[in-house]
Amino acid sequence: MNFAEYPLGTEKIRLPYVVCGIGTSDKQNHIIREQGMCVHQLMFTVSGCGTVRCQGKEYDLPAGMAVILPQGIAHEYYPHEGADWGVSWVIFSGDGIGSVLEYYGLDGSAPIKLSSLMLMEDLFHRCSGIIRTKDKLCIHRASPLLCEMINELYLSTAVEEREKRDNLRALSEAVEYIHKNYAKEITLDELSELSGVGREYFCTLFRRKTGMRPFEYIAMIRIREAKKLLTYTDLPVAEIGRQVGYADKSYFGHVFKRYSGMSPTSFRGY
Repeated sequence: MNFAEYPLGTEKIRLPYVVCGIGTSDKQNHIIREQGMCVHQLMFTVSGCGTVRCQGKEYDLPAGMAVILPQGIAHEYYPHEGADWGVSWVIFSGDGIGSVLEYYGLDGSAPIKLSSLMLMEDLFHRCSGIIRTKDKLCIHRASPLLCEMINELYLSTAVEEREKRDNLRALSEAVEYIHKNYAKEITLDELSELSGVGREYFCTLFRRKTGMRPFEYIAMIRIREAKKLLTYTDLPVAEIGRQVGYADKSYFGHVFKRYSGMSPTSFRGY
C-alpha cells in the first residue's frame, strides 16, 4: 500500500514533536537531496533493502533497520538494483527537536537495528491513521506517537550497544579459555556454551572479532607455542606436538607446515 499525507498548518504548531508528513512506499525510488530538507525524516525498511548515504557514510538499510536524517543535512538513498524496497517514513519538526536528536545521537551517520519492527509498524500505523483523519487536532493527537517512535529508536540503539558489549565480553572469555587450554581438546560446544550463544552465531561473532574461524584460531595459538618449544627446548618434535594438543605427530607436522610454511624440523634448523 502506498500513500503520503501532509497535514496543513504544521508550521504554526508549537509542540515538541510535530508530524509534517507521513507515508509508505512499496517501491521506494532514488532520492538525492543535496541540501537536505527543512524538516527531519524518520525512515524504516519493511521489505527489501536500500542504501543510504549521509554524513559521509554509506550503509545498507534492510528490513528491520531504521534511520533518522536530520534537517539541513545532505543525503541520498536508493533501492538495491533489481529489487523493490518497501519503506515507511515520517517527516517532522518540533520545538527543540534538534537538541533531542543530538542528545540521542540520531544524526543519520549509522542505521539503527529496531528492537521490534512490529512495534514500530504499530506506532507508525496508529500515527498515520490519526493524520489521515484530517481532524483539526490530528497533529496534536499524533505528537505523542511520534515521540514514542523516536524514543523507540533511541532504546533500540541502547539495546544494540548492550548486546555488542555482552557479545564482546562473552567472546573475550572464549578467547581467554583457548589461550589457557589450547593443549587440551576444545570443542565448539564448549566455546559457544561459554559464550552463551548458539554454535553458528558464536562462529559468526568469533570471525568478526578475530578474522578467523574458532579452530583456525586454536591452531594458530598451538603453532605459536610449538615454535617457542622448538626454539628454546630440545624436546622431540612428537613431544612438542603432544604438549600443544596434537597427539599424532604426522598431523602436527601437517598443521605446522600449513601455518608456518615449513615442517617443524626445518623450523628448528636441523
